Amino acid sequence: MPSKILVFTALVVFVNGYNDYEIRRPPADTGRNVMQLIKRNGYPFENHTVQTKDGYILEVHRIPHGRNTIGNDTRPPVLLVAGYFCGSADWVNFGPENSLGFILADEGYDVWLANYRGTRWSRKHAWLDPDVDRKEYWTFSFQQIGQYDVPAFIDYILSQTNQEKLFYIGHSQGTTSFFALTSEEPEYNKKVRLSIALSPVAYAGHMKSALAHLFAIFEDQIAESLEKNQRYEVFPHNPRLALIGRLFCQDGAATQDLCGLVFYAFAGYSNYLNKTMIPVIATNTPAGSSMVQALHYGQLLKSKKFRKYDYGEDKNLEIYGQSTPPDYDLRKITTPIAMYYGDKDPFTSKEDADRLASEVLHVAVRKIIDGYSHLDTMWGIGAQQLIFKDIIELMKQY
Repeated sequence: MPSKILVFTALVVFVNGYNDYEIRRPPADTGRNVMQLIKRNGYPFENHTVQTKDGYILEVHRIPHGRNTIGNDTRPPVLLVAGYFCGSADWVNFGPENSLGFILADEGYDVWLANYRGTRWSRKHAWLDPDVDRKEYWTFSFQQIGQYDVPAFIDYILSQTNQEKLFYIGHSQGTTSFFALTSEEPEYNKKVRLSIALSPVAYAGHMKSALAHLFAIFEDQIAESLEKNQRYEVFPHNPRLALIGRLFCQDGAATQDLCGLVFYAFAGYSNYLNKTMIPVIATNTPAGSSMVQALHYGQLLKSKKFRKYDYGEDKNLEIYGQSTPPDYDLRKITTPIAMYYGDKDPFTSKEDADRLASEVLHVAVRKIIDGYSHLDTMWGIGAQQLIFKDIIELMKQY
């Protein structure tokens, strides 16, 4: 490893020039995990463990109050659930002024940052080993996250805080899981004051993402490869990415634009990507997840339906009692929903968002941000003014 670091360093020095490299530094939070991010910025940190009914052991990270304030039992709890292969750090990695998790804590909320199954801090199970029992452990998607993880988080938080309801904020897959839960188990609608949906995804028939289309087109081949090679885990946390981000993605690096291209490839092009913060993002993201997740979204694109995972006719009959997977009934969702997404989002199209909004019973707010792509609703330049400020005012009404 030391020799590799020297090679990386030598290459950067060669590209940028020694003197220039000496005066450039990545952001201060580069290399810090979620606990370090929270504590370094002056906030209290708590780590809680939750076990789901199907045995997954999950961590949820808590910021009980803001800077220079004291927690109390009347602070409304808010649960934040990140998207595909993301985790708790993604809500606090842009500092106190620009991270929604910190902003909520300073506004008087009891903040809980979820890590769903398979991600860095929730890669445990009561009886399965993710590195040995690969198929059994990693065969999950937003369906199981919505069925098991999200209700486990909600029930635990309400029990710990002695509250009857909480706020829910999801990004991308974090919204899909919420829609899956509250349409299947409507009683959970009564436990949520308001659901904030950032870059929401339910219907996906009009996704423009090339990656999503590849998973839809080559679903059978990918599924066959997974079965053959038993490589179900995708984008696990890799500490070497922090080093790459530090050396190649910081301000002034000639290769920083190449780092930006990686984000564009996965989440769509955006003029609002804060490239300065890429080294901090790369420290904790990706956090890992299951390839079955991507296959499930590919199925949604192909079917143009919001429905459960399609295992094939025989297994569908065994699991669902019918040859095709059941649809989720969004009309059963009674929680007020606030939708925020960008008009350049390749995953959240206007057509699919229109359909979602037409079926849920109560759309409290629907705001489309010009020029924003998929990640911008959480990390985009100006998000604190365009979205977060609006969220705070809306939450006060509920």
